[in-house]
Amino acid sequence: MNLMHADTEDEVVTLLRKAGHWDDEASWRYLGDTDNNFGSIGNQQREPVAALIEKIINGVDARLMNECLLRDIDPASDAAPKDMRIAVAQFFEGHDEHPPPDAGNISEWRDTRATEEGELLTVVATGNSPRTGSGFPSLSISDCGEGQSPGDFPDTFMSLGKSNKLRIPFVQGKFNMGGTGALSFCSPKHHLQLIVSRRNPAIVMNGDPRAQEWGFTIVRREPPQLGSTCRWFACCGRL
Repeated sequence: MNLMHADTEDEVVTLLRKAGHWDDEASWRYLGDTDNNFGSIGNQQREPVAALIEKIINGVDARLMNECLLRDIDPASDAAPKDMRIAVAQFFEGHDEHPPPDAGNISEWRDTRATEEGELLTVVATGNSPRTGSGFPSLSISDCGEGQSPGDFPDTFMSLGKSNKLRIPFVQGKFNMGGTGALSFCSPKHHLQLIVSRRNPAIVMNGDPRAQEWGFTIVRREPPQLGSTCRWFACCGRL
């Protein structure tokens, strides 16, 4: 909870150091389990706004995945919607698998309906304002999507280049790396990012003993290792 309320890089470092994690090398693992991860992470979006939008896109995907799984539909099966517009029509407008051509267009929603759905995917800025010269804001993106259990973090949030959504036709994120583009624009020195998630209890599958738990991790950029000029990103694996 302290990490969620921290708005500056110094606060986060102080909290992790006090907990014994910041300086403990054994607490950290390569993001994507590869030491050469900067090549993928550093070659995403060139502009911070585009990187932020990618995070929101991932939230949209999570909302669509959640609605699909709530209906016991395998997202990669033939029973799943064939594109995003059909998914919106089917999951959010109550149409069947063959909606009319004008369905699934959220620009046609009433304001109250759009607001109701918008409250389940939000972006909030807290902390400092750069206009005052006192620092940078802390941006928080949250969604009421499918979520992930702690044991799945390495294969989802902290993975790179996996085919998690490659065969799911109604989502936008396909290559399992676009969301990492924001890391280059995170906090000035260590490029910190906090991720907190829990699997939606309504879609938990049997056999996951940690599915009801909240999981969280911190991502940070590491300096070049001895004998190398390349930077790399690590995530805390003991939180």
